Amino acid sequence: MQIIFDCPVVPKEYHLQGKDYPFPEQPSCLNPHCMLPKSPVKHGFYIRGFIHSDFSGVILIRRYLCKKCGMTFSYLPSFCLPYYQYSLWMICFFLKLYFILNHTLKDCLDLIGPEDFTYLSRQHLHFYYQRFLNNLDWIKPGLRLVVSTSVVLPDKRCGPKKKEAAKVLEIAKSGSGGIHAFSQRFFAQYRHSFMTPYKNYFSISRAG
Repeated sequence: MQIIFDCPVVPKEYHLQGKDYPFPEQPSCLNPHCMLPKSPVKHGFYIRGFIHSDFSGVILIRRYLCKKCGMTFSYLPSFCLPYYQYSLWMICFFLKLYFILNHTLKDCLDLIGPEDFTYLSRQHLHFYYQRFLNNLDWIKPGLRLVVSTSVVLPDKRCGPKKKEAAKVLEIAKSGSGGIHAFSQRFFAQYRHSFMTPYKNYFSISRAG
């Protein structure tokens, strides 16, 4: 099981602290079928590739183990998006350029610049914006749960889907803690990130 925790330091600092970073600990097992009221024990680390605007390399992910049920828990810092190498900030910066500021993919690449966003290609950008568009019908109800129940969501009548996506992204970014807090709360609520494939989310939900 993955848990996204609030990480107040920048990725480069997190990397430099390595095993000395003060990782959070849970007071009990998070397995709903166990819930042993005792902190899971430290269970080593695994490395994860990570790319940010000023850092590219590997970071350590702390693992814990419940000795009763055997489930392991991985603690992912909030600047990460599960199963994505590029940082959450980088992905959302591009989405802002494309959806909110209405730049083309070529404009986005020119504005980003290779010296700041290593290896980010046109294919990456196309993948990110298409995934966000495909997930809109899942992200929107999630906004009510993790941002505010009173938030006014855009609907199909607001115009082109790109305009709808811009409004959704603005709402996600505007809440307390910004996009990092939204990503963390969304993942805690659904056990999937807001960039998880839409069809995968529902197939996993039905299976569970």
